[in-house]
Amino acid sequence: MVVIANDDGRKMIEREQAELFVAEYSRVTGVKLALVGAGERPDFVCEKRGRHFGLELVRAMQDPVQRHDEVLLGGDGHLHGLDAALLVQAAVHVKEQKRASAGWRYPNSTILVIQLIGSDGEEMIEHLDGQLMDEMALTGFREIWIADYSTMEPYGEIQLIGVKPKRWRGLHRHALYGTKPYG
Repeated sequence: MVVIANDDGRKMIEREQAELFVAEYSRVTGVKLALVGAGERPDFVCEKRGRHFGLELVRAMQDPVQRHDEVLLGGDGHLHGLDAALLVQAAVHVKEQKRASAGWRYPNSTILVIQLIGSDGEEMIEHLDGQLMDEMALTGFREIWIADYSTMEPYGEIQLIGVKPKRWRGLHRHALYGTKPYG
């Protein structure tokens, strides 16, 4: 029997999630992005057009204990749009402080991916107006994307919401949008 250490297991899951992002990014932008290494600060190294970039993943999700308590009290456990938008904004600012700290590889060329968990990206984007997007875009990240995982279970796909650069700003529906879920 093989036992995987906690850190190795977490990195394996993180890599799978990064690969989902990379595939959807390449589909949305038409630019091939490839994972070429793993680490910390940032989580991965990727290559695009012959250049190396950092790729940092961060989850924007409700506190699991708070969610559990809400469900016990009869709530649906869903993180609603405005709350999700506020979590995304907070995640960007926390990661910006870390990106600007000593020891961060690729500080000027890191792609930040905020993983939206337990919320619907289409509902959340209604609360991300231009001013909020502009504020998040002022950070030193090369690119900022929100990866919406609400489509993962029914479609096996994630969909992206671009924040930075401006030309990719907004919701980019997954490849199977408009088709019947679950095959």
